[in-house]
Amino acid sequence: MAKIDVIRNTYGGLDYLQNALNYVSDSRAIYGGGYGVNQYDPNMAYNQMLAVKGYYGKTSGNPLVHIVIAYDDSVKDINTAARFGQQCAQFFASKFQVLYCTHEKDFQCGNFHTHIIINSVSYINGQMIKTGFDEMNAYCNYVTRVTGQKSWFYFDNKAIYSG
Repeated sequence: MAKIDVIRNTYGGLDYLQNALNYVSDSRAIYGGGYGVNQYDPNMAYNQMLAVKGYYGKTSGNPLVHIVIAYDDSVKDINTAARFGQQCAQFFASKFQVLYCTHEKDFQCGNFHTHIIINSVSYINGQMIKTGFDEMNAYCNYVTRVTGQKSWFYFDNKAIYSG
């Protein structure tokens, strides 16, 4: 079963955005990528996300959505996890700037996992991303289709089963 954590933390503002982009670009990041941002330079990705926010006049509030997908133990290799990560990140790419990476198993998460950082402002129309139950349930169902794993997502500290 895939576990999906949706982190909508507004603490830290733009520093949180910079730190998250740096995190998905650091030495642990394997098979990273991006949509609408420079995937090789987190500082440039940061400035690109800020440019979209500035263009639409939406520079306050939550600057990002951070999603972590931990795959179950049926994912036995980094190539499979990376393919799933790329496909799961692509879900948001038609409207939002995205930077993502996959990490190998570690003692904290226990599974291969993918981090997806999404600009909270759409580059298409300036609308803010919606992360309510309906939107995240639809995403969870998409992850289930992509990975073949039934999925759980965490929404406001409640575990929700999907698929």
